[in-house]
Amino acid sequence: TGPHFNPASKEHGAPEDENRHAGDLGNITVGADGTASFAITDNQIPLSGPHSIIGRAVVVHADPDDLGKGGHELSKSTGNAGGRVACGIIGLQG
Repeated sequence: TGPHFNPASKEHGAPEDENRHAGDLGNITVGADGTASFAITDNQIPLSGPHSIIGRAVVVHADPDDLGKGGHELSKSTGNAGGRVACGIIGLQG
């Protein structure tokens, strides 16, 4: 996969931040059995048009995302979230 989805050329941030990558979806919690589920409602990630997320990847990183606020050299680009441990492709079901 490539870098965070960022069609507006903004800095890395939290899902509730106005100034953030469109692909900044926040942290998820994984259970002791290694599974996680999440749902997202977001106005910056359209399902149609030139910036559609359909066919793009979603990536899970090894560490918590500092949401651009950690002061690390990687905070403003990746949230210093560590290595990539899982990924999938976004699609429509129906």
